Amino acid sequence: MINFVNITEEEFLKSKVLYKHMPLENALRTLNDKYLWFANPSTWKDPFEKRFLEAKYIKKGKEVDFNWKGKVFCTCLTQTQTSEAYWNVYKQGNIGIEFKIYRKKLLEELSKYDGTYKIFIGRAEYLKSSDIKKDLRDIPFKWPIAPDVKLNSDIFASRLFLLKRVAFAYEDEIRIIVVKKNATKEDGIKIHYDCDNTDLIHQILLDPNLGENTSAMLKKVFADEYGFTPFLGKIQSTARVMQSQLYANQPVAELHLD
Repeated sequence: MINFVNITEEEFLKSKVLYKHMPLENALRTLNDKYLWFANPSTWKDPFEKRFLEAKYIKKGKEVDFNWKGKVFCTCLTQTQTSEAYWNVYKQGNIGIEFKIYRKKLLEELSKYDGTYKIFIGRAEYLKSSDIKKDLRDIPFKWPIAPDVKLNSDIFASRLFLLKRVAFAYEDEIRIIVVKKNATKEDGIKIHYDCDNTDLIHQILLDPNLGENTSAMLKKVFADEYGFTPFLGKIQSTARVMQSQLYANQPVAELHLD
C-alpha cells in the first residue's frame, strides 16, 4: 500500500500532472534507461533537508541513529508550473529540462514496487527555520495534525522528511519517499518504469534561456528519438516539446539619464 502524507490520494489525483526539473543529461539518461532517480538525502547540500537523517537521538539513555538512515531515498517534484527559482536551481548550471509527469501513471508505476519498498507520497510542510530546529516534541506541525513523537513510527519519520523552510513555500513540493528493508551506502537508487516514456511524461519543457537553434534541435531530438511528437486533435495539433516562455515578451526598459 502506498501511504499518502499531508495529502489524500483523491487530492493527489485531482490535478493531471506534476513537474520535475533536471539538467539535460539527467533527462536523457531518464528517457534512455526509463527510470526515476531517488536520491539519498545524505547527499543533499541543504543541512535543513537532511537534519533529521544525520541527527543523533537519545533513546533510553543511549545514542541511536535515525531509524531510516541508509534506507531512505527521495525524489522531489513540484505542483508549481512556472518558477524561475526551479529552473535556476535544478539545471545545475547546464541546460534545464522540465518533465510534466502524469500523476495517475506515476502512481500506477510506483504501485508495482509495493512490497519491495515502503512508499510514501507526501506534500511538503513549510515552517520557520527556528521551528524546524526545535526539539522533536516542540516542532509545531500544522498539517493536518501533529503526529505522535515516536522515532520508529513510519508516519512520524515521513512527516520529518516533509518539513522544509518557509522560504521554499513557492515550490509547493510533492516528495516521494521510498524506504528499503536494509541499509546501504548508495547515493541513490533507480526506480524503473515499465511503460513508454510518452505514457508517463505528458510534455517536455525546455530551458527558457535557450537560443532558437538549440531549442529547435532539442525539439527535433525529443520528437524523433523519443517519440514526443505532437498530440493530433480534430482541429489542431498540440506540441509535446516546447520552450518555456518564462522570459518571453519582457517589456523593453526605458532608462533616462537626465
